[in-house]
Amino acid sequence: MKKRLSSIIFSILCICLAPISGHSACTTFVLNNNGQPIYGKNADSDHIPSFVIVNKHGVTKKSAFLPQEPDAEHITWTSKYGSVTFNFIAREWPFEGINEAGLFISSMNGEGFQQDEYPDPDSRTPLSVMQLVQYQLDNFNTVAEVIRSFQSLRPYAETPLRAAHWLVSDSTGKSASIEFLKGKMVCHTGWTMPVKVLANSTYDQSIAYYRQQRFKNFFSPIPIPEEIRPSLDRFALAADRVKRYRPWRSGPAVDYAFQILQDIEMSPTYHSALWSVVYDSANKQIHFRSWNNDQIRWIDLNALDFSCTTPVKVLDVSADLSGDVSNSFVDYTKDVNLEMLNHWGFSQAALDYLSSYPDTTVCME
Repeated sequence: MKKRLSSIIFSILCICLAPISGHSACTTFVLNNNGQPIYGKNADSDHIPSFVIVNKHGVTKKSAFLPQEPDAEHITWTSKYGSVTFNFIAREWPFEGINEAGLFISSMNGEGFQQDEYPDPDSRTPLSVMQLVQYQLDNFNTVAEVIRSFQSLRPYAETPLRAAHWLVSDSTGKSASIEFLKGKMVCHTGWTMPVKVLANSTYDQSIAYYRQQRFKNFFSPIPIPEEIRPSLDRFALAADRVKRYRPWRSGPAVDYAFQILQDIEMSPTYHSALWSVVYDSANKQIHFRSWNNDQIRWIDLNALDFSCTTPVKVLDVSADLSGDVSNSFVDYTKDVNLEMLNHWGFSQAALDYLSSYPDTTVCME
């Protein structure tokens, strides 16, 4: 029975990594708005079912079974913080989000580095890269805590597809890029992270390319390419606009962030971003638009109930709404997971496993 379960889960996880690794070209940045961070993110991806999910605090969770390490320990934790995440694979496996404490994490497909860049099995407990964002949002409120967490957990990728890397930032504006290269964690933060931007190439590759472009365009902004914008160009554009931001002359920070997101969309001819989102940590607001709806909607985190004694709430990213959508969330059902999962052509056994995975969590309040 255990061997059969291992086979099912392995096939599930292999497929789940495919959309991020094969079709996602994303860019994330942090603006310094008078000492307050503003986070911006484009999820350039196929137009697939996606949901904003309100995750609760006080919930006990257990990490997913890892088929290639069947005897490995699981990580069990109880969420300290509620969070709001953007999901297109399944609940509990988000692509990005922010928690009550203002910790922001965004994952991106990595170009030029592979699954085998992750550490080999060691004494640390493995955790799927697909669960990593939710785990960090559940448990931590500072970048330093996120970085320290890798002393006891080891990121695990289930397939030989391209790896992920992350941009993390907290309410103080401290930020870090986290990558795994040749089995080692490579972290840029503080003075080693001169611009708080991350796309799909490694940070070192990206910052070198940005400096070349900055030298070529020393007296003017880096121009927007008229053709498809690959990772390095998107990084350079975002970095240039972030460095040029001045709160006293650049206009409202949220508007400026959305202009950056428009300039760095992968395609210049159509909405390639599944969603574009701006997180205003200081004011506890999330602003977003989607590929099919230019109307900017916003969510007031203060209006959300993060208690696990009430139902988890969800909102369709592409819903025909505008303005404040804080009260437009509906109760989560298994059908929400199935709507995302059905896009990938899973077997019935796989659908049953992933759509039911949230049922393994337990409210402890």
